[in-house]
Amino acid sequence: TVTLVRLGRPHGRDERGSVSTELVIATPLLLLLIMGVIQFALWQHARHVMLAAAQEGARAARAQGATAEDGRVRAQDYIGRIGPDLVSGAIIDVDRTIDEVTVTIRGQAVNILPGIPLRVTATSVGPVERFRSP
Repeated sequence: TVTLVRLGRPHGRDERGSVSTELVIATPLLLLLIMGVIQFALWQHARHVMLAAAQEGARAARAQGATAEDGRVRAQDYIGRIGPDLVSGAIIDVDRTIDEVTVTIRGQAVNILPGIPLRVTATSVGPVERFRSP
């Protein structure tokens, strides 16, 4: 008696092309995930740049004899030097009272994923410098 053993493909359905199908599905998802990570990093960087600009504006407006306009100009200059393409539509509000300076910057981070507006807000508060006689 001769027994034939069948080598090769197992019994069941044909799986040719399954790797190509998986690759077609997985590649766009992987690219979207990578772009999402990059977008998050750009948003975080924009937040840090705007916070640094708000702090710089508050430093300028806190000085004795300075005005709120001095703080606004310094913050605008800082954003223009450090992140001109990183933040768009920056609105800088400076409120200087007798005791305190508040600088708030609102804008939008650069966007590489369409349809997702990434708004960024940064605020810095500090006391106004005053010299008093002892």
